[in-house]
Amino acid sequence: MVELLMISDEASRHVGFVADNIFYAPVAEAFTEGDVISGREFRRIQSGPATISTADPSIVCVQPKSRTPAVGCTMRSLSHHLAMLPGQGSVRASWVTSPFEADGAAPQNLGLLLIPYPYAVDASVFVAAGDARNRWGWFGVEQQWLPAIGDSEGRKAFVVFVLDLVRAARKGERRVDGVVLPELSLDLALFRQLARALAEESGVDFLISGISSDRHGREGNFVAIAPFFLVGEGKLTGGLDQLFLIREKHHRWKLTEPQIKDYQIEGALPPSRSWWEHLNLLGRSLDLLVYRGGTSLTTLICEDLARVDPCQAVLRAVGPNLVVALLMDGPQLEGRWPARYATVLAEDPGSSVLTFTSLGLIERQNQAKKYPQSSAIGLWKDEAHGVQRLELPRSSDAIHLVLKADTKTEHTLDGRSDDANAHRWVFKGYEGISADPLAKPKWLGTGKAR
Repeated sequence: MVELLMISDEASRHVGFVADNIFYAPVAEAFTEGDVISGREFRRIQSGPATISTADPSIVCVQPKSRTPAVGCTMRSLSHHLAMLPGQGSVRASWVTSPFEADGAAPQNLGLLLIPYPYAVDASVFVAAGDARNRWGWFGVEQQWLPAIGDSEGRKAFVVFVLDLVRAARKGERRVDGVVLPELSLDLALFRQLARALAEESGVDFLISGISSDRHGREGNFVAIAPFFLVGEGKLTGGLDQLFLIREKHHRWKLTEPQIKDYQIEGALPPSRSWWEHLNLLGRSLDLLVYRGGTSLTTLICEDLARVDPCQAVLRAVGPNLVVALLMDGPQLEGRWPARYATVLAEDPGSSVLTFTSLGLIERQNQAKKYPQSSAIGLWKDEAHGVQRLELPRSSDAIHLVLKADTKTEHTLDGRSDDANAHRWVFKGYEGISADPLAKPKWLGTGKAR
């Protein structure tokens, strides 16, 4: 059986990344045919295949693979190109590719604009929700930092602010390939409005943000991706909504007594009990997007990074090249929990990991003066350069992070080489970006937009 695994793996070279692979081609063709029959454009984007195997997907799924672990002695170490995943009843991992052929060679640098919004968080945004028991209760988060739904001028002003940051970051021939905002930064309506504006900015490949509801109006904690790169410029014939990938958080946030005191929110949530995030968890899934031909990209939301079940099995098996974890957390320091869990993924399977939080809770912790002052909104970890703290410079509104594409030769446990086909993103540098003062809404730094 191990020999059959090796043969299958060698026969599946570039599967999922090259459209004409003999084993992946029927899968891609089936989704293209489904588009035609159903009349739903880009079905392959909205609902990528959960498996490329003919085995029962409720038992086991097989997906393409990006990285081969360099440590450990497991079945995962025996393949370069195929990943074995749990059945989709446990977690559904969608492999999302472009319906179009790639346009030319991909640039070697990747520029990410990290906007740590909200810049301020009032204690009153944390509210008790539902029945409180003796030892624990539910809490919700009210996005007071966002203009009200009916405030069209306020929402337009925020979009103008982000566009000004993009243009400021591009000065000096810098690239802005992706715009990233943290957990619960936006609601779906503002995400949609911002995505429309960024879609018109040539060169922006994607927008990633935490949002507070899905496209069906269900409230909760979600991550939304607008992957413009999957269709390319001038190829989107319908509305942008058909592009959006939205999935829910997998694990609830538990606010404990030390956190409540560190963030100074005792008035909203008494520290005498533990408080759980009020979410309905209806399904766990991951979207694995093929980017620039040889990279797989995915996202996590806060606790998803730390909890082993069930999606860590998918991450370990597939080995995505780039993992973006959106947080609502304190400073991103080397000794804190996000760094520990990012280090695990950087070592096995070798993913490059970005953890990124808003400035609001960092500032609340700074005001408590219990810990050294910090402005570490992000932490980058790759296997080549280790950990890099991303400090937001004084008076800056965002960080421009530059990553460099790097190739690496990997070997399976039995000694087979991938002929330097492994891709990884490594740290190159970062700097602070400031918007034009005239482009900043007056309420931007107050945490009170309504």
